[in-house]
Amino acid sequence: MMKKIRLAGAVTLLTLITTISCKRTVYTHPDDSPPSYYLPLQIGKYAIYQLDSLNYYYYGQLDTITRYLAKDAVEDSITDNLGHISYMVVRYLSPAVGPTVWTPSLTMKVTPSSQSVQVLENNLRYIKLAYPMKEGLTWNGNAALPDDPYQDLFDYTSSANRALNTWTYTYQNVNQPFTAGNNTYDSTVTILQDDDSSNVPIRIDSAFATRTYWTETYAKNVGLIYRKTIMWDRQPAVPHTTQAAYKVGFEVVFTLLEHN
Repeated sequence: MMKKIRLAGAVTLLTLITTISCKRTVYTHPDDSPPSYYLPLQIGKYAIYQLDSLNYYYYGQLDTITRYLAKDAVEDSITDNLGHISYMVVRYLSPAVGPTVWTPSLTMKVTPSSQSVQVLENNLRYIKLAYPMKEGLTWNGNAALPDDPYQDLFDYTSSANRALNTWTYTYQNVNQPFTAGNNTYDSTVTILQDDDSSNVPIRIDSAFATRTYWTETYAKNVGLIYRKTIMWDRQPAVPHTTQAAYKVGFEVVFTLLEHN
């Protein structure tokens, strides 16, 4: 009888262990990284980028192409009343040619969590990364933006370039390699924020045209490695005048060169 009791107890214990193990297996996802893995933050961390910028101004008369070095440096952290930690990231710019002289350009507040990474930049709040990090996941990363957030810089006409708060972010190529500059990163994720155009390439010169494209790629344990932004409207030529067609807006590319 004692053997039967012991055997029954052993079976019960084995069943309990198996059940617990199964529960742990169900809720453990070692390959399902939280967003913060793709934007690691700690004071002293930095990343240096090649920044290529093309701006369209004043009826096409002052279109400028500029190349900088941009350095994003994590310089401080703050904790709110709920215990959430945010990091203060300062972006410095330097001419790409000649001596490297870093000049502060802006300060960003980055708040990571297990569910998202939020960035406050120029008083504009973005949800850059979301959970779960799986192919095809969508979310409104610009939900907190006001209407026409760039109106002080560019007089956009198209809805895509004015209503950024309607954009749908989408994960692409999750955990896939990506080459930025001369470096290839093994595990990355790309976020397509928007891809919209009209009359592009230009087929009707007398018609309005617009192009909107914003994508960012992050590497695990590294951070942002590539960003490409295109936001312009093209106004057609004015008939019976000397006013030629012109663009309003900008194009920017960030390519990671160095990080610690």
